[in-house]
Amino acid sequence: MNISDNIKKSLKSMRFTKPTDVQSISIPAIMQSKDVIIRSKTGSGKTAAYMVPIMNFIENIKGNYAKALILLPTRELALQTLKVADRMGKFLGKKSIVIYGGASYEKQAREIPGADVIIGTPGRILDLINQKILNLSKIEFLVLDEADLMFDMGFIDDIKKIIKHSPEDRQTILLSATMPQSIKSLAVKFMKKPEYLISGEEEIIPESIRHMYTISEKYNKFSTLLSYLNDENTKKSIIFVKTQKTGNLLNSILNQAGFKNILIHGGMKQRSRERSINDFRHMEHGILVATNVAARGLDIPDVTDIVNFDAPDNIEVYTHRVGRSGRMGRNGRALTIFDEGDTGMIRNIQKIDKINMEKINIPVNERFIGMNFGKMIKDYRKHEEEYADKKINANNYRRRTDSGTHFHNKRYSHNKNSSDN
Repeated sequence: MNISDNIKKSLKSMRFTKPTDVQSISIPAIMQSKDVIIRSKTGSGKTAAYMVPIMNFIENIKGNYAKALILLPTRELALQTLKVADRMGKFLGKKSIVIYGGASYEKQAREIPGADVIIGTPGRILDLINQKILNLSKIEFLVLDEADLMFDMGFIDDIKKIIKHSPEDRQTILLSATMPQSIKSLAVKFMKKPEYLISGEEEIIPESIRHMYTISEKYNKFSTLLSYLNDENTKKSIIFVKTQKTGNLLNSILNQAGFKNILIHGGMKQRSRERSINDFRHMEHGILVATNVAARGLDIPDVTDIVNFDAPDNIEVYTHRVGRSGRMGRNGRALTIFDEGDTGMIRNIQKIDKINMEKINIPVNERFIGMNFGKMIKDYRKHEEEYADKKINANNYRRRTDSGTHFHNKRYSHNKNSSDN
């Protein structure tokens, strides 16, 4: 492959010695200026698979404008990709920046001029385009990474709008762990005779995971969960919930029950999310309460247990969640707490090759029998309402006393606090 000396220096400094399977098949195709669709699971080295040819191509392109846009579903994945871009471009003199919701709008807007590679989440990228701060008219590359997760998180409309702001002669690279029909439809509409590249099988569930389920009435789920965590010697667990509100509530209940737990979801500030991930990564024993934002892209090898407090909506979500356990051949367990009306999903999961869902009975531990979960929920909701009222009052006061002083440039004021997952 005709890779520049500076790229080779970067790869050497990153201790790259041999390309992974996905890199071996993807880099040559991308360097031939083909649109490509790459199916490869998380952790296969796919970021470098597109970053090497992109950096190699833009190395000698002059001009003070964005040459590549890389879209990802979450801030964590965007930040991880920025690290690769920075290290890959170490000897090239090329500037890469990251853009995501929940961070300073004005600071990100200031960084755009002169950026060669822009990495970001769809919501904030589209905000900046609509405010005419970000111009994609000259980009050479558009990368849609973790495309299936972006679709699952509801970014499809934003992605279509972003694509329409890019030039038709761009090179498009789409990467996904699975290949649902929604992605194939997008490829037909926005890509030029894409070449399909497959590295390994679709994201698979490690065979070292024991799959279990129990059925619980809605209001008994808390005591069921706490009893499992207490009695089954769980070491390092991720508990998945559907919504931010449930995550906040469950995190509060776990705290009151004496567990060592951490929370992460899309409504938290970026610094808080980064701190949560880092703290959990360095825990020997502990619990991470998470929405689906953590179901993919986080590689924490020593997770022993996955608990679906809220049952997943589909097979793909189940696969992504439980795949956080059993990493690198380690043993893992996955427990799903189903409501009484969820039996159809049990049958669907049973159809996955090599999965046998084992029904278990979880007796309520005496330690949790006296816990008044109804009162906890009521107190939590009251606290949330009081917090919301204080926030509204504070915002109203700030508008009255500080109106018009936040930004001198009106372009920045519209969406400066916009956020996405």
